[in-house]
Amino acid sequence: MENNGGQPRPLQLGAKGAYIVRLLMVGDSACGKTSLVLRFDQNVFSTKFVTTIGVDYRDKMVKIEGAQMRLQLWDTAGQERFRSLTSNFFGRADGFVLTYDISNRPSFDHVIGWMRDIKTRAPPDCDIVLCGNKSDLDNDRVVTYDEGKLLADEYGVQFFETSALTGHNVERTFTALATTIKHKRIDEFEGTPSIRGAPSTDSASAAGDHRTVNLSSAGEKREGQKPGCC
Repeated sequence: MENNGGQPRPLQLGAKGAYIVRLLMVGDSACGKTSLVLRFDQNVFSTKFVTTIGVDYRDKMVKIEGAQMRLQLWDTAGQERFRSLTSNFFGRADGFVLTYDISNRPSFDHVIGWMRDIKTRAPPDCDIVLCGNKSDLDNDRVVTYDEGKLLADEYGVQFFETSALTGHNVERTFTALATTIKHKRIDEFEGTPSIRGAPSTDSASAAGDHRTVNLSSAGEKREGQKPGCC
């Protein structure tokens, strides 16, 4: 996606000398956004989940090409009834992981609507990665790799197929997005030489912070646990 809003914003520098990077997980419900965050943050996978209500939050310290970055991972609910609430977080985002399920055609078709929301509500200098999740379900695949790659190319964004179950490409996806943000939002301001090759995977995990921002209305209750990837 081209940015037409002039110069990108400098990244905020945190108290401990790490750059603050706000990444939003967006996409339809049950595409595996929460599972991707858990795999990246804790390298775990659960077959049971509680449907995200509003927005969940975690953070992870990584080192990208020598720069310490605190990735704030905002895991948003995909249900339509929460769309107006979660979209309020778009305005402060630095990057998006836009996720669909390769075994769910509607979730892929809805990428266009999510892209429209990002373009309308997010800063023009934000970066996006398109993520086709659940690549382990190849026998149930209804969206081909080439379809995903073609759509990503049309929007000018990076594309990865991932599996939160196996961990395939999960760290690579987040690291690639963080590296792109570093090049644009740190290097161009500070004149720091950057390595333009493959994204660094030198990520140092800190004691992660996790909390839930409950945006549901009064009396709204979480759905019960159920099998499958959320």
